[in-house]
Amino acid sequence: MADPTPAAFRARFPAFASVPDAAVAGALAEAAPRIGAAWPEADATLGRMLHAAHTLTLDGQGGPEAELARAGALDLKGFRSGSLHLERRDPPAEALPGTLGLTSYGRRFHEVLRRNGIGVAVV
Repeated sequence: MADPTPAAFRARFPAFASVPDAAVAGALAEAAPRIGAAWPEADATLGRMLHAAHTLTLDGQGGPEAELARAGALDLKGFRSGSLHLERRDPPAEALPGTLGLTSYGRRFHEVLRRNGIGVAVV
């Protein structure tokens, strides 16, 4: 599998256009061990990019979702300022591992992970 470059990552996820190469490369490297060796190349590349986008978002880098992360409000669904009104997201029907449920990229990564995961056999 060819390693995705910061330029390829930004082409796929333009919300990260202003994130420095070093940060993107670090997030892509951090994502590498989370990808299975048997994954098809297209899913492996997408999975690394999604996990990197998830990590960068949690770190407060990227687009509007990162702004929510910096404010500690990734679970917000709605916000109004006059007579303050906050609305939180409903918890997902299926709990996702770790922090994956906190970002749209993490939720998408989980879909790719499940698609490529080995099933469990109960005997």
